[in-house]
Amino acid sequence: MTKTRIAFYAPLKSPDHPIPSGDREIARLMMRALQLAGYSVDLVSDVISYQKRPEKALYEHRWSDVAAEEERIRLDWQQDPGQIPDLWFTYHPYCKSPDWLGPALSQSFGIPYVTAEACRTHQGSASDWLNGRAAVQQAVRMANMNFVLKDSDWLYLQEVIPGMENAMRIPPFLDLSIQPLKTSDPKPLFDNDAPVLLAVGMMRPGAKMASYQALAEALKTMQSEAWNLVVVGEGPERKTITGLLDFIDPARLKMTGSIAHEDMFALMDQCDLLVWPGIGEAIGLVYLEAQARGLPVAALKTAGVPLVVSNNVGGLLTDPDDVVAYGAAIGRLVDDAILRAELGKQGRRYVEDKHDVAAVAALFKSTIDEILKKNRNSITH
Repeated sequence: MTKTRIAFYAPLKSPDHPIPSGDREIARLMMRALQLAGYSVDLVSDVISYQKRPEKALYEHRWSDVAAEEERIRLDWQQDPGQIPDLWFTYHPYCKSPDWLGPALSQSFGIPYVTAEACRTHQGSASDWLNGRAAVQQAVRMANMNFVLKDSDWLYLQEVIPGMENAMRIPPFLDLSIQPLKTSDPKPLFDNDAPVLLAVGMMRPGAKMASYQALAEALKTMQSEAWNLVVVGEGPERKTITGLLDFIDPARLKMTGSIAHEDMFALMDQCDLLVWPGIGEAIGLVYLEAQARGLPVAALKTAGVPLVVSNNVGGLLTDPDDVVAYGAAIGRLVDDAILRAELGKQGRRYVEDKHDVAAVAALFKSTIDEILKKNRNSITH
């Protein structure tokens, strides 16, 4: 029996992009969930529509690239109808990276259209992203289903889609089955026995920089210096962030630069707790990965962090406006090895029970099969 074929597209960042990021990893996880659901998943295009700033010239350049790609795919499908997929699935269309590709092709060839994590940006003025926002709103209205991961996205779509009949919540998730085995005897990172704190974030302006600032301020409030810090990340703000952390004894600080995603698990096994604040984190895949390795979390109760960390279950979450409380939470975990171990165990169970890919694959399967059935019936009748 021929497998149902799904065309997968990520207008923000291709899952094949060489630079690691949360968006890339979640796109890969979406493809994995669809494959586990039994579908044949093809990455239909690498073309992007993303623009960091609302610049007319870049907008026109992106539009031209996507238009050329649409024409290429259209001709390919017309010349070989066997290439036409059964369904189109777009991951993460939003104002800065609208999906100009999927809706047009889906309508032209009569195939169902689905999105996941459609959202809006709150950066800039209302007029800055007007065209991109209009395209996303048109896409989600026509979609057969919009899978929603975050509360903020659900609230946004409620403004756009009357009744929300074509919207469904899914949890943020990861694939535990492909994680490497936990390192049994990890090599020490430092020449002391103090707990190792881990911070993971790209070094760029905006929310990431704000997280580094919050972390530095919180660490300064701690009474004990019996801890080490490993910082994973690279970017234009590296020099500034290095300066923020210059109060830490160099013997207790390692700044690794970027690390390949597949190597992060071994590093987590060498650490004792994750201390990334999470300002502006849409989903925060790193929190799920850390808990899956038995690593407790100290973070701020902000953005998407509470979606993936349950307070007093897999870690400690504190008020985002209280840096002293955040420092106290880190200090509590530094001082209490028994608490770290208990939260680590609970966090692992929490991820297994609520955030593994298998549950999302089952949701995709039941929902998409029903969409395909309705589409076939509409064609035959």
